Amino acid sequence: MQQTSGWRRKNGHWRLAKKYRNQRFKCGEDNHGYSVKLKMKYYVDYMRNTNDDSPLYVFDSSFGDHSRRKKLLHDYDIPQYFKEDLFSLSGESRRPPYRWLVIGPPRSGTGIHIDPLGTSAWNALIRGTKRWCLFPNSTPRDLVKVTRAEGGRQTGEGITWFKVIYPRTQLDSWPSEYKPLEIIQRAGETVFVPGGWWHVVVNLEHTTAVTQNYCSTTNFPIVWHKSVRGRPKLSSRWLRVLRTKRPDLAAIAHSTNTAVPPDMVSDSSSADSSSSSSDSSSESENSSSDDSGKFSDTSSSMSNKKRRIGGDDINNKERGSCREKKCN
Repeated sequence: MQQTSGWRRKNGHWRLAKKYRNQRFKCGEDNHGYSVKLKMKYYVDYMRNTNDDSPLYVFDSSFGDHSRRKKLLHDYDIPQYFKEDLFSLSGESRRPPYRWLVIGPPRSGTGIHIDPLGTSAWNALIRGTKRWCLFPNSTPRDLVKVTRAEGGRQTGEGITWFKVIYPRTQLDSWPSEYKPLEIIQRAGETVFVPGGWWHVVVNLEHTTAVTQNYCSTTNFPIVWHKSVRGRPKLSSRWLRVLRTKRPDLAAIAHSTNTAVPPDMVSDSSSADSSSSSSDSSSESENSSSDDSGKFSDTSSSMSNKKRRIGGDDINNKERGSCREKKCN
């Protein structure tokens, strides 16, 4: 966990409410998988007053593409340890979603999941406090996932996980090799999530954070393997660029046997993760399609959360370009 003392933290959520008050940010999906967006002024009003057990959570990947909201990119610097980003070689318009503005009240968060395509991630907290639990990739899925019988329609919520699964991790009967790595993240700190690690997060206070997924030279072999099997068109374009700009990595790509599943297991959840939905590739690893994770950019489940806030119908389907594309 790195201290981010150099961060410019001028855009806390209350300041965002003023500066970007009429800009829409994604805070979920409806029952049909369409993005649900709210103007920031309405979301902040909701965040200040909500008593929801698992509140709506801004998890927006498009802010860097918007004419006004992209100014937020000038308010933070990528930490020095994570600057290498091999997916950037394929071009900004062709790469999968990779960066998110994350804002939420207490009790909001993301359910247990593994980030997609073997990518690693960093999460820098600008304001508030987050609670994390991380598990190594070897942890069995059935050990850490909330079942429908246990969680009902809220199986993918972080708050549900901490209520149902976390107490078990503290028992003597819990396998010692799968004990969670627990973190309390405070403002100014950055958490690193290794590729393939299960992780779950709940906000303890009103929080604002920025998070990015990335591929570096270190994790390229596993990311390449998963990309070929789960995102064949992306991997073909990527390889063409690597041959020119990183021939050393292109050589690794050519020598990788992608006909067999990688050692790293996948998250076989579908739309039950509050920050993720299934990558609908044909890959079959541990009876899964592919990793569930942020590339499909969903946030808190919209089931049972149809309501009006500040006059905006948050169950409105934003069709066309507003719909997030699945990773297939």
